[in-house]
Amino acid sequence: MYISEIHARGFRCFAPTAPLRLKLSPGLNILVGPNDAGKSAIIDAARYVLWTRGDDYIRPDEQDFHVDAAGMRGCDFLVRCTFDDLTADEEARFLEWCTNERGKLRLHVCMRGSRRLSPGGGSVVTSQHRAGAEAEGLPLDGELREYLKATYLKPLRDAERELRAGRRSRLSRILGAMPTMGPQGKPAVQGTDATLYDTLSKADAAVRDNSAIGGVASSVNTDFLDKLSFVDDQLVATLDLGAGGSFDQILERFELYLNAKTGAERVQRGLGYNNLLFMAAELLLLQSHPDQIPFLLIEEPEAHLHPQHQTLFMEVLAARAARPNLEKGETHQQVQVLLTTHSPQLAAGADLESMTMIVGHSAYPLGVDHTRLERDDYEFLRRFLDATKANLFFARALIVVEGDGEHLLLPAIAEKLGRPLSRHGVSVVNVGHRGLFRYSRILQRRAGPAIAVPVALIPDRDIPPPEAKTLVGDRKTENELSKDEITARLKTLLRDVGDPVDAFIADCWTLEFDLALQPELAESVNQAVQLAKTSSRRPEWLAKVVTKADEAYAGWKEAGLSAAEIAVKIYQPVHDKEASKAEVAEQLAALLRKRCDTPAEMRARLPQYLVRAIDYVTGAYIPGQPPTAAEAASDDDTADMSGET
Repeated sequence: MYISEIHARGFRCFAPTAPLRLKLSPGLNILVGPNDAGKSAIIDAARYVLWTRGDDYIRPDEQDFHVDAAGMRGCDFLVRCTFDDLTADEEARFLEWCTNERGKLRLHVCMRGSRRLSPGGGSVVTSQHRAGAEAEGLPLDGELREYLKATYLKPLRDAERELRAGRRSRLSRILGAMPTMGPQGKPAVQGTDATLYDTLSKADAAVRDNSAIGGVASSVNTDFLDKLSFVDDQLVATLDLGAGGSFDQILERFELYLNAKTGAERVQRGLGYNNLLFMAAELLLLQSHPDQIPFLLIEEPEAHLHPQHQTLFMEVLAARAARPNLEKGETHQQVQVLLTTHSPQLAAGADLESMTMIVGHSAYPLGVDHTRLERDDYEFLRRFLDATKANLFFARALIVVEGDGEHLLLPAIAEKLGRPLSRHGVSVVNVGHRGLFRYSRILQRRAGPAIAVPVALIPDRDIPPPEAKTLVGDRKTENELSKDEITARLKTLLRDVGDPVDAFIADCWTLEFDLALQPELAESVNQAVQLAKTSSRRPEWLAKVVTKADEAYAGWKEAGLSAAEIAVKIYQPVHDKEASKAEVAEQLAALLRKRCDTPAEMRARLPQYLVRAIDYVTGAYIPGQPPTAAEAASDDDTADMSGET
């Protein structure tokens, strides 16, 4: 059986009126999303209901009760884990706790927490664990509780301490729970191989027979304990390895550590490697123990791991969470995993359908039945969704762009507008020319409420103006296209607008051309293009390049060229690949940061589609609202300069 759903209401961030309903698969389940969205609360909900195999003491307190918008703390919460696909043995074993729902047996395991005010001040918190969808069933007994216990790996875990020898060490409990260790705590049957008990008992005898050890023990007894003993209560000490104690005490003497790269001497290994070793030990226990449900809770497994090992770990975890392939001889037990992460590297290496976004205390599965992605979109994203793009799962808002120019330039423009992207939790995702809308459809839902993550698409309009005819040759310019052709082009760029996604299309051609089209910015754009063309980085040479660029720009103005004609001349080196868009964007970003424009002045001087896009992702623009007078005037001016009617 496996956990098919986690439900929580009145628990921490999950309000009674907006409960959590998280559907889980039998294998790998990954929770992603921004901070404070509710991921850790989900992990703790499962821990509270099922308990864990570690030493962590779990008991609800006042902070676990939801606080509403008015600041009032609730007095009741319910957390539930629902188990499905019970085997015939499990149905018989837990029949009295199961619920028959339309002929199907399901096991609901609940914890209900209650809070009441104490007459002396403060609160008294109580909890109870029962079966039933609303905790109306029987209390849970010890056998069921032991069977359902989960394994929990906390964030920033001290793996070295967990694997070290000591009383009640985690390693001793992992070893003691392994089925193969059971017979090792007793003497071997005559004619069979020696057990661990036999081996350690023999070592103990050899230690006691050692002359140095025997001398120390004799000195302790003769010089001290004889003199400290009562006549009828003689104190005698033995010095050995302690194999005569319980088997648990024997296991507590074991350590698990990584070998040195060379030589036999033990050396200290890094936190990341010890973390991998500890997680490997836990996975070994989970997949080999038949008497407990294999359910693993992991918070931030990327702790202390560099990106390449994060990828390797995700591959191993996915293999253990998959159903065993009997045709290939795989016999391991499938492990159900619920994992939270803030790592784009882990997210990029995972199957998109195994992920659930947690945003605003709500769960949004990313499987094919829930998003607007088509089946072939998942195949496309499996190839191209890398770590640089996977930060879309953790942002408060997104700008999706088609190239390096926008990626490098938009943060600088947002700063000049007084709305820095970093302060608003906005990520810029550069998808190149591969599937701009495929990435945005990840965050669009087939049904239900939209994900509260604004997504701004900034595609090029990609229609050259008439003034650029000498540059584009046989390619049709705007005056050579019919209205229907232009409308069809724009309709294509707007085809996936909806939910949290809005498109902000370039006014004319490309970002660089549209910026060059603005009279108050054209000179800076020209400087950036000319600086991008030069290979020398000597300050005196760069100063000459800027001076020459300014002279050329002044000459165009004196010659009476229109704004569109000047923009064509500025853009020509970019179009002809004499200057890369990335280098132009880098130079222009530096120039913009040096300018003295106020945010209001920059707002009036920029193409308004860029202003609206940045406002949208930073919370200052609502899709569908009419433009301001300044924006409308700017749009009209742009249309006039680009030859539109």
